[in-house]
Amino acid sequence: MAALLQHGEVLASVGFPSGQEPGEALLGLPEGEEGTLDVPGIGACWTLSLPLGTDYPLRIVIASPGERLDRGETDLLRGMGRVLALGLRSLELLTNERTLRERSEDQATENARLLEALRRRQVLLERLSRLQRAIVDRLPIHEILQAAVEGACEFVGGDVAALRRRDADEPSHATLVASVGSSAGELAAHRREPADAGLGGRAMRERQLAVSDAVTGPRASDLSADFGAGNVATAMAVPIYEKGQVAGSLAVGSHESSRDFSARDQQVLSAFAEHASLALDHARAVEEAIHEAFHDSLTGMPNRALFRDRLEQALTRAEHTGGSVGVLVCDLDGFQTFNDSLGPETGDRLLQAVGERLGACLRPSDTVARLGGDEFAVLLESLREPEDAARAARRILDALEAPFELAGREVFVSVSIGMTAGADTADTLLRDADLAMYRAKKQGRGRYTMYEPEMHTAIVERLELEVDLKRAIEREELLLAYQPIFNLRSQSVVGLEALVRWRHPTRGLVKPDRFVPLAEESGQIIALGRWVLRTAAHQAALWRARYPGFPSLQVAVNISGAQLAEDGLRAEVAEALELSQLDPGGLVLEITETILMDDIDAAVKRLGDLKDLGVDLAIDDFGSGYSSLTSLRRFPLNSLKIERHFVAGIGSDDEEPALLRAIVDLAEIFDLDPVAEGIERRDQGERLLELGCELGQGNLLSKPLSAGDADALLLKAGLMQGEDARSGSAADEGTEEAASDVRVADDEVG
Repeated sequence: MAALLQHGEVLASVGFPSGQEPGEALLGLPEGEEGTLDVPGIGACWTLSLPLGTDYPLRIVIASPGERLDRGETDLLRGMGRVLALGLRSLELLTNERTLRERSEDQATENARLLEALRRRQVLLERLSRLQRAIVDRLPIHEILQAAVEGACEFVGGDVAALRRRDADEPSHATLVASVGSSAGELAAHRREPADAGLGGRAMRERQLAVSDAVTGPRASDLSADFGAGNVATAMAVPIYEKGQVAGSLAVGSHESSRDFSARDQQVLSAFAEHASLALDHARAVEEAIHEAFHDSLTGMPNRALFRDRLEQALTRAEHTGGSVGVLVCDLDGFQTFNDSLGPETGDRLLQAVGERLGACLRPSDTVARLGGDEFAVLLESLREPEDAARAARRILDALEAPFELAGREVFVSVSIGMTAGADTADTLLRDADLAMYRAKKQGRGRYTMYEPEMHTAIVERLELEVDLKRAIEREELLLAYQPIFNLRSQSVVGLEALVRWRHPTRGLVKPDRFVPLAEESGQIIALGRWVLRTAAHQAALWRARYPGFPSLQVAVNISGAQLAEDGLRAEVAEALELSQLDPGGLVLEITETILMDDIDAAVKRLGDLKDLGVDLAIDDFGSGYSSLTSLRRFPLNSLKIERHFVAGIGSDDEEPALLRAIVDLAEIFDLDPVAEGIERRDQGERLLELGCELGQGNLLSKPLSAGDADALLLKAGLMQGEDARSGSAADEGTEEAASDVRVADDEVG
């Protein structure tokens, strides 16, 4: 009898009586041991337990009712066990090999499937990447949308595909803008349909992907609104967006009624729809950026860049036709005052309203642009004659005559217009029209002026003069002339007014009315005023030290509006007094009336600070501005200088003499010393004395003198001994000759 055991279980047995299994005693026999086993029905048997090898947990148990096996039989038995183990090993290897082969085949099939899926995904990603590059490269939007439709149809595996876009002007309808698989005739019949029609309309309403099959519908005939084709059996559609709003739909269809669109197909369609939406958003952003780059954000009108571009195009057309182009530059008069008084928001509404009127009064072919601020420009094409530009300017002035209703009030606005016409470059025409506009503004409000070549010559000379003025101080080209101020009754000199002059190395003596306004506009007036103040203070200190017999001698210096607005003016005056060792009473600061009226509270504060230094203060050119009596009383003034226009009116029949009398009386009321400017005739001096004005200056008494000639005048007047000076002494022949190099006409003094 024999049994094959594994882990205490019988795998096979032979020789045991029918119906009997090896007993537990047989199973429990240890490996490699002999023993005796009582087998039912047979009796006591000799037994042997042998392992079959180390690779398998198998052993064989032999039982015999006869004698025990000898050594040879035992070895044979052991060999048989090894053969059995080798056989089992071979069977196991064959089984494993078969399993591995089956697994390898399954893996190869899976790998092939994965490789195909990866290939399709890679192709899909490449197609989507090309779409993205097309969007970034700003290809035409219809090309990008067509590529999206073709890609969706290819990768979903559909027969037809279409993209419909909602009409901007009529959102209730949608137009087919890209398609694949439909004939031209079918597309023509269904190119424009109601936006809510078909499967795409459903996707747009529900704002999600919609699928149509034999169960869900709609009918195949209804899908023609999506594809322009009547034989579509199944389809799916997804909405596309623009700026977050539903802008259309992308749909893919199949002719097979059994076609089932998988989740992957739906994902692919959604991916192409997202790229179509991205393309629409990017196109709209580019369009808005271009519009913003070439249009004014406030008025929506073309800006300077677009105006210049259209001007260049018009010049190109004019070159081919032999015509000319007109350019008008319009600047609102007094807009800054309006903006400051009513606020910037109302100012913006005024600019918008002006732009609307300008566009309404000109031809549709003309271009109206806002160049910036309160400046507009007009492009007139196909000019027959320069007078056409003048007629357009006249229409603009007429259009702005009616008041504007703003902030609950009526507002009147005028413009100054500069015009030019020709076929020159765009930059030249704009420059010339701008120069003409400034000429019109100087001539008065609500005017138009045609460009003349002399205007450009003047501006070039002005720019050159501005550059030279920057170096004039360091090159010591500036000098001061001094015009004496006389006591009209005693004919004695009581002071002198310092007047700046510029001796240009090539232009000669430059008049103050040319370079002083230039210094104010360019910001150089601060440095120029500082130099005048220090130089005049130094000269005043020398004269007061040289003529101790006349300790009340004063030198007057003009202070500009820019200087008065500077926080450091008081420190500058104090420094000039300290450096020159001048007693503050020897310095008079003259401020023009109009400057004081710009900001009365600030002027009162600044004048008070200057008055604390001990200097005298005078209001210059009184009568040329609009001082109120209340304001005049607040200023800590010492004297009042009467504008020369009132002095010139003495002897005439108009109202000027009466105004002059009022000014002198006003000075007396406010305890101010009146000083008359521009005395040219003897009767003027006599009349001023009659009115009570005892101080004056002008060419009749003395023209502006150099520092040396002024010193000679003081010496000749006998100030050291306190003698009275005579009127003729100021016009003495010798003195006249000595001062001829710096004297200028009285209209150049200021």
